[in-house]
Amino acid sequence: MSLIRSAFHASSCPILPFVCFTFSALIGFSFPVMAQTGSGVPEWLTLNFEQQTRFQHLDGQFRAGLEGSDQGIEWRNTLRADAEFERFSVTAELADMRTYLVDRDSPLDSFTNNPIDILQVNVTVPFSGLFNEEDRGFIRIGRFTMDQGSRRFVARNRFRNTINSFAGVQARLESGNNSLELFYTHPTRRLVSGERIDNDPRLDKQSSDFFWGGFFTTRLTAQEDSLQLYLLGADELRDLPSNRRFDVLSTGARLFRNPAPGRWHYDTEALYQWGDAPALEVDSSLRDHKAYYFHLSVGYSFDAHWQPRLSFLYHYGSGDKDPLDNESNELDHLFGVPRPDFGPTGLFRAFQRVNTSSPGLMLNLQPAENIDAYVRWQRPSLAEEAQGWRTTRYRHPGGLGEVFLGDQLETRVRWNLFSNKLTIDGGYAWINAGPYMDLVNKGDSNYVYIQTILRL
Repeated sequence: MSLIRSAFHASSCPILPFVCFTFSALIGFSFPVMAQTGSGVPEWLTLNFEQQTRFQHLDGQFRAGLEGSDQGIEWRNTLRADAEFERFSVTAELADMRTYLVDRDSPLDSFTNNPIDILQVNVTVPFSGLFNEEDRGFIRIGRFTMDQGSRRFVARNRFRNTINSFAGVQARLESGNNSLELFYTHPTRRLVSGERIDNDPRLDKQSSDFFWGGFFTTRLTAQEDSLQLYLLGADELRDLPSNRRFDVLSTGARLFRNPAPGRWHYDTEALYQWGDAPALEVDSSLRDHKAYYFHLSVGYSFDAHWQPRLSFLYHYGSGDKDPLDNESNELDHLFGVPRPDFGPTGLFRAFQRVNTSSPGLMLNLQPAENIDAYVRWQRPSLAEEAQGWRTTRYRHPGGLGEVFLGDQLETRVRWNLFSNKLTIDGGYAWINAGPYMDLVNKGDSNYVYIQTILRL
């Protein structure tokens, strides 16, 4: 217990002293109670542990400056405690997220490694009847994780080894078919001591950046057609010179219907960003930022054995038309997750929403109640030739005369066992190199992974 108490009083959460102290006191009190009663966990306290281990191998590097193959083990443990009382609840979550057995030049960053630290510690106060009897909601203060909207711009990561968290205030109000969610936060900076490959812990810190937003969702029809409208603000790099700031607003709309047997489903989302981007030179002024994103998926779920669902997909994320001019057009996908739309992250992480035009097809299957699978084919190209392939570190201000990257074929099978306490998940992704990859002397890539998720 001394480790937990010392961690909660550490400088990793300087803006949360009351929350940290409260949770430390609750945990410290609960252990004597459990020892005296012999009944395990008291009724007001819930403990959850999750362990995720992923074995992965990449054959055929597509990133600039890297050759051959790579491999690694991603290892993530989370321990969460929820203490619920009549008027409020307290949540804390510790997370240990590491990567092992990778090569010295593997692309490790804050997406792959974040040794033991505090992922969440917050107080939630529920309320009801704010404007009428149907109203339900909460106010949350502290450090927390979030899933918002489609999760394309704000999400708690599930596949990626590390998880986004934020410190600030979050509020939600639900009334009938409508809901409104607001937040005002500082994103958490995920840190390590020394090189990431060594996995030495260092306490995370809240950045001086601001990230805030609001999501309004309403159900339009009995078939559960829903509309989401949202506004997001990001003010980054505030501790650097004024001409290095990234200060943008993002406004978006999403219209969707979730899949169900025997009917059509769709998901369309559009976002526009504007504001200021960092200057190209030290003595230059900020650049105008104008970027946009569009997503469309439409398909049909057959009411048949294995519940086949076939969907057409398209993603477009703007890129920089001229990386050397005074305007930035590179989409910032903020704190979203690429996995549901573009395939595995980890050592793969080939495609994302930036500078991408990608049509595709997807077939989902459910052979059994506890088994699901999919096969997805995509055909990504560069939205803007001059910017190059963002995730591979290639940039071509003069252009290469080619935008087609290649074909990506991906498949995944997931098996849930023992009432979802154990999940076995395996997948494969193949990039069939296109003309662009030929020009930068890269060939096909093959990525395979298998992972287990244990929940207690």
